[in-house]
Formats: sequence, C-alpha cells, structure tokens
Amino acid sequence: MDDSKTLPVVLSVNIILLTLLGILAAAFAIAVIAPAWVDGWLAAISGSTPKAYWYMSRAAGLVSYGLVWLSVVLGLSITNRLARAWPGGPTALDLHQFTGLLALTFIGGHILVLLGDRYIGYTIGQLLVPFASSEYRPLWVGLGQLALYITLPVTLTYYVRRFIGHRAWRSLHYGTFLVFVLVTLHGLLAGTDNGNPLILGMYGLAAVSVSLLTLYRILHRHRAVPRPARA
Repeated sequence: MDDSKTLPVVLSVNIILLTLLGILAAAFAIAVIAPAWVDGWLAAISGSTPKAYWYMSRAAGLVSYGLVWLSVVLGLSITNRLARAWPGGPTALDLHQFTGLLALTFIGGHILVLLGDRYIGYTIGQLLVPFASSEYRPLWVGLGQLALYITLPVTLTYYVRRFIGHRAWRSLHYGTFLVFVLVTLHGLLAGTDNGNPLILGMYGLAAVSVSLLTLYRILHRHRAVPRPARA
C-alpha cells in the first residue's frame, strides 16, 4: 500500500531458514523441559475425539489475523508518512512486507490443520473451495476462503512488481482493505471464541485503528493535492 516506486523485496532464504530453525528449537525445548505437555498434546491429537487440531487451527487463525492487521497498519503508516515520526520508521517497509508473507504461512496452517479434526471432518476440497462446506457456517467460512485467494496475489505481487508496473501493483495492493474486512467478518462470525470479551476487544481495536488510519490517509491525500491557480 506504499506509493513509493522503490519497494525492495526483503524476504530471503536465510530468513525462512532461521524462522524454521527457531520453530524447531522451540518445539525441542518444550519436549525436553515440559514432557508432560507433550503427553497431553499427544493424547489430544490421537484420542477418540481429538480437540487439539481445532485449537491449533483457531490459534493460527488469531495469529494470522494479528499479522494481517499489522501489515495493513504498517502499510497505512508508510503511505501517511507516519513511520518517519519514530526512530524505527525506516524498518516499517520491511515489516510491512514480512508480516504479510508470515500471515500467509499461518493462514495455511489455520486451514490445513483442520484435516486432522474429526468433529466436522473437513475434506481438502471443502477447505480450499469457497462455500463448499455446508457443515459449519458456510457463508462466514467462505468469506475467509475468499480472503485467502485475494491475499495470495496481493502479497506475492512484491516479486512481480517490476513486470506488471507500479500502477497495476498499487491497484492490486488496495485489495488488502478487502482482505481485512473479509477476515474480520470471518473471525467474528465463524470463530467459536467470539463470545470472549478479549477476542471481541481485539477485533474492535483492530477495526477502529484501521478505520482511523484510513480516514487520516484520505484526508492527508486530499490536502496534499495542489489547487489550481486562479486566472
């Protein structure tokens, strides 16, 4: 969502490898320090009515929502030039891109881990085809699936921007706003923990912050447009 024409691609293979190594190291530390937790997780995964898959999917969904929100906020702050007001401002562009890509990773986990859940029994087709599942809130689940297919081109256009041109890239990037609206509706109306005041507060704060920053951006751009000189 930045209007700059010099947007670098910051994600590298080294970052991906370091992220994976960090996840493996954390999993190994948990297995060594707290083996009782591992036993509980194994029972929840392999029992007759495993619940761990649903919990893991919901946790990944909440994390991905937070990352989508952060990416939108960073993008708006870059456009509004608010990032220069704090010492870490130059890194906002890098974080904007990285959080978007990281959100895709957690969205993938949010979806695919449901294949292990036996309560609803999702198939791969029901998980990937929007509105294909009729077992659980198909409309609101479908909105989340649509958000995924909008997020993919919006995020991955970083790597083809030089081929499609800045104007086309910027037009596609505005799809981030639609993604945010869809995932907010998906989380509020398809989530099983939307009755939790903390979860509702999270969605409310996210929606208010994005709305205010968007309004500020509109007003800022309106004031920045030069008025024609009088004859």
